[in-house]
Amino acid sequence: MKASSSSAMFVACAALIAGCGDRPDFWDSGTTSPPSAVAAEGAVAVLDAPARRVVLLAPEGDLSLAATPVAIGKGARPLATTPDRRTVLALTRGDVPRRTADAEAPALFAIDASDGLGLRARYPLTDPLSGLAVDPQGTYAIVHAESDDASFVSNPNELVVVDLSRAPSAQNPAPLTLRSFGGRPERLDFTTSLGLPGGPRRLLVAETDRDVALLDLANPTSGEVTVRLTSSSARLTPAGSAITDGDPARDDDARIALRFSGDPNVVIIDLLPPTEAAQGAFRASPNIVGLPSAPTDIAFVRTDGGLRLAAVLPQSKSLALVDPATGTSSSVALGDAFERMALVTDVVQGTNDAADVALLWSPSRPLVAIVALGKTVGKPYKSVDVVPLETPVASVLAVPPPRAHLRVLATAGGGGFFVLDLSTRTASPLTTSRPGISLTLAPDGGRAWVHVPGSPDLASLDLGVLHPENLQLTRSIHSTYDVRRRDGGRALVALHAVGALGATVLDGRSPSLLHAREHAGLLLSGAP
Repeated sequence: MKASSSSAMFVACAALIAGCGDRPDFWDSGTTSPPSAVAAEGAVAVLDAPARRVVLLAPEGDLSLAATPVAIGKGARPLATTPDRRTVLALTRGDVPRRTADAEAPALFAIDASDGLGLRARYPLTDPLSGLAVDPQGTYAIVHAESDDASFVSNPNELVVVDLSRAPSAQNPAPLTLRSFGGRPERLDFTTSLGLPGGPRRLLVAETDRDVALLDLANPTSGEVTVRLTSSSARLTPAGSAITDGDPARDDDARIALRFSGDPNVVIIDLLPPTEAAQGAFRASPNIVGLPSAPTDIAFVRTDGGLRLAAVLPQSKSLALVDPATGTSSSVALGDAFERMALVTDVVQGTNDAADVALLWSPSRPLVAIVALGKTVGKPYKSVDVVPLETPVASVLAVPPPRAHLRVLATAGGGGFFVLDLSTRTASPLTTSRPGISLTLAPDGGRAWVHVPGSPDLASLDLGVLHPENLQLTRSIHSTYDVRRRDGGRALVALHAVGALGATVLDGRSPSLLHAREHAGLLLSGAP
């Protein structure tokens, strides 16, 4: 492999600085090892906490890396990105405690990691909170307390809503405290835009072990709607939710369903027009639906009979379909005990009534099932197609377009994986000689990258023809990231947790060790 000249320059600069008596304190603080890093659209973002910065490593067309440091604050938490990978989020705690006027305050830093490669905005915070929830649509971020926050006194029901689409202002971020009946938020979910009586709105669903709060994200300080889930001392463990807008032409049939660990009861909350006594954009009306056993996953689905809440019941090896308007239910026999479910309607054909199609799997059973929830083409009934596997499935990874009909099935033991073709109902096994593999999917849907953390072994799998190409690097791999190069191509950046951070960069579409470039001392690029 060729060593990059820029890497040699970083090492030379480090040696020069080491010989100087006056240098920043962070040079003596060491580097993050293993590194906290995330894949962004046009760079790998690496947290260099001792230097109070994020270093954006942008691959060039010649596989060199351009390092752009972005200053952040003290006490940074692990990095996050928005789903489109264009923005990196760094949450910092600042000086704790703040004893002087010039002490650093906590903040949320939004970093452009697509084109500008620099700081986009700094959102000041008043309290050093450690939790961060990112909106799946990338518009909002919620800063919240976590159980390991080190504050002497903390408010677990305090939330800070940050609108990432707007600049910082007196109203952004917006701090608030949820009304509590003794619980603290355990799950935060973002809804899509729901047609409500007061107009379209996106809500934050904050679940505790006693109640659920519904918050208007566009007007977070206008007050939330809180629904008590239990009036006894018994506590509930939030385990999942499902959300539907119902009929897009109506504004009175949006619903939220909540399930709880080990509990056969599901709570369905209807979002209805407000009464004269309860003014607001909507009224929350909860209903309890009792199922034969505790569901392990739920989702609102379209069936040949209309909208239903689908609940996976492994104990009875069935899928319950609950009418949310009446509470009555029917069931689909699955033939085996499945636990997880994901809708795959957009990429699977097979029903003639616009009904949904679901993929089911279980970490304890070696098979997956594709369930059509309407009348199947050529059959007057719902269909269940079971695909047997050699090992159980731990997780399912959706492949981006143009190969959205594929799913990569990671096995429970981490010793191999399957590529499931939803259109043909076939699963191709890919074996590995070592367990504990890590999988990275390319955002363009072209490849899957496979490595074992702590090993130099790397493989590229062409998802078009399922051809694996094995590549053994010279150093052990910590993590891999498939990102866009500045010339429009793609690069695979494999980070090595050695020294001041190293990396090997390969062409993302034609990987070859002959043209790979090694980089060393990536965090020795100087203070921002």
